[in-house]
Amino acid sequence: MKRLLPFFLVLSSVGIGVLHFVTPGHDMFLHDTWRRLSYFPIAVGALFYGLRGGVLMALINSIAFIPHLLLYMGRNPVTYRSELTEVLLYFAAGILVGIISGKERRVSEKYRTVSRQLEESLTRVKDDARTLLSLEDQLRVSQKRSVAGELSSSLAHEIKNPLGAIRGAAEIILDEAPEGGLSRKFAGILIKETERLDKTLAGMLSMGISREEGDEGVETSLAEVVGHVNDTMSIRLKDRQVRLAMACEESAEQVRVDGEKVSQVLVNLVLNAVEAVGKGGRIDVRATLADGFCALTVADDGPGIEPDFFPKLFEPFVTGRDDGTGLGLPISRRIAESLGGTLVARNRDEGGAEFCFKFPCLSL
Repeated sequence: MKRLLPFFLVLSSVGIGVLHFVTPGHDMFLHDTWRRLSYFPIAVGALFYGLRGGVLMALINSIAFIPHLLLYMGRNPVTYRSELTEVLLYFAAGILVGIISGKERRVSEKYRTVSRQLEESLTRVKDDARTLLSLEDQLRVSQKRSVAGELSSSLAHEIKNPLGAIRGAAEIILDEAPEGGLSRKFAGILIKETERLDKTLAGMLSMGISREEGDEGVETSLAEVVGHVNDTMSIRLKDRQVRLAMACEESAEQVRVDGEKVSQVLVNLVLNAVEAVGKGGRIDVRATLADGFCALTVADDGPGIEPDFFPKLFEPFVTGRDDGTGLGLPISRRIAESLGGTLVARNRDEGGAEFCFKFPCLSL
């Protein structure tokens, strides 16, 4: 439409000039009407194209008006001057409307420039706000880890003393227990767990690495890890009426992994699942192998994870239980990361939650 507008304006001006020429000179009513119509293309040209458009349309209307002026040449001088004055008014109208239109256009352009600048500033403010919020979240997590570090340092000594007493009692039970009996098996599990906890306390920084840097882990087969956790958890679940099913696919059974770290993460995940399902619930643990990575999946049929809880699921001291510490999942994720792996969670379509602990194998 804007491309056709110049042709329409020129055509209108020429048409009005033709109307002047074919209208009898004594019919002043029609001539006055054509004169008034001439201002429309001048005003429109000035509004759309500024001062140049207004002057150009005034010139075109004046040229189209010349045949009409010739009719009055040599006649009444007053009438001729009146008609000639109309041409001057064409230019005056074109110039005036063009100046106003140009100023309005400059003001509009200025407002558009300011608007763009404000929009860019708002975008920068939003980006800065997101950055600040991210930094605030990191600071909050760092503060929690710092508090956890101080807390663990103060409690480590107090925990080590009763832990030694528990191990001593378990060793006595193991010495006196008959070969092949359940008490001997459970005493062995108890000693092994106390050893693991003792190493964790000795080498752990509160929120992450389960051993000090440079302390090599003990390689254990994945099947042995799964079996050990199964035996350990079977004791704890004896009175909870929770069904625990643990399976290790054949291709993953002999894969070598860091036994202590993997056991710690798996125990934490199973314990969380136990608290989620309650009595009568079911927990399925599956160990698989793919592309040099081991995957331990812990799925339950509990209520699942609340959507609002997902963003802070792995934050320290954040827990959905009244008696929880909020340290199990953060520690487990840091252990997974120290192994070069990942720990992620999701809600299952069929109900309940699922945690997947994926990490590279030490050897196949």
